[in-house]
Amino acid sequence: QHANEDVERMLLGNKCDMEDKRVVPKAKGEQIAREHGIRFFETSAKANINIEKAFLTLAEDILRKTPVKEPNSENVDISSGGGVTGWKSKCC
Repeated sequence: QHANEDVERMLLGNKCDMEDKRVVPKAKGEQIAREHGIRFFETSAKANINIEKAFLTLAEDILRKTPVKEPNSENVDISSGGGVTGWKSKCC
């Protein structure tokens, strides 16, 4: 509600390893995700199910939306010696 509209979002259903204690059906999570145009993953931190996949997918989606910046074309002259005071170029 308070984020920019282009923010990347994802719905995670946690504790998928505890099927016998499920409160929200998987189909309901998928439906909510579809309604909001976002991805849905069922996860379990305890059983390490889809945790890495969810974060990697989110990171990839963010990178895909991020514009590529052109490298800075300004050149810096490092041979002028400007900016460093008290430095003598002597051997030994």
